[in-house]
Amino acid sequence: MHSQPDRALRQLWGLDAPAVRGPKARWSPEQLAAAAVELADRHGLEGISLAKVAERVGMTTTAVYRYVDSKAALVELMVDGAIGDPPRITGRDWRQRCRSWASLLADRYAEHPWLCHVTPRRMPTQPRAYAWIDALVGAIADQAGVDALRVALLLDSLVRTYAALEVGLRDAIPAPWLDQAVAERYPRLAATAGQDVSDARGELTFAVDTVLRGLG
Repeated sequence: MHSQPDRALRQLWGLDAPAVRGPKARWSPEQLAAAAVELADRHGLEGISLAKVAERVGMTTTAVYRYVDSKAALVELMVDGAIGDPPRITGRDWRQRCRSWASLLADRYAEHPWLCHVTPRRMPTQPRAYAWIDALVGAIADQAGVDALRVALLLDSLVRTYAALEVGLRDAIPAPWLDQAVAERYPRLAATAGQDVSDARGELTFAVDTVLRGLG
């Protein structure tokens, strides 16, 4: 007997059929997740609750518990729906394929900014999270001397980090006193003030290129 969150995830993996006990289910876990993703895209992750998702799809909160038993379980399903299936990774060489993969994944984070607020506390459980890693591993596996899995996990971490930076820069209200305080305490940093590092996507490109150069 599987727990409620496990049952929803197992359905995503195609391991379990929907529960048949009681009235026929009107919704699938994927459909509930899609409704929750729409809410999160509008109101952020903090605007998500089982009650609000229930209202969105026209069911009672009690009925939602037939599919998921907590917001945490719902968020796992939402991540799977938001990142979607990876496209085919192309490029003239393995480094270009890595750059393409990172850019495409960053696009998904840009479409759903709340994704960067989902803090990973364990290995992923969603099939599409594995699909993205598998897509890059498959695209660079023929490159001798490159640990494809570790490269994929590292680039995944970079994308998540710079997606969070992009959201933070967009939402931040600059403190008018900060530049002067930095200049007085850290003059070496102040000397680089003309260097614009506020373009998070550009900084992601720099980080990815730096990693790839270091791999030889």
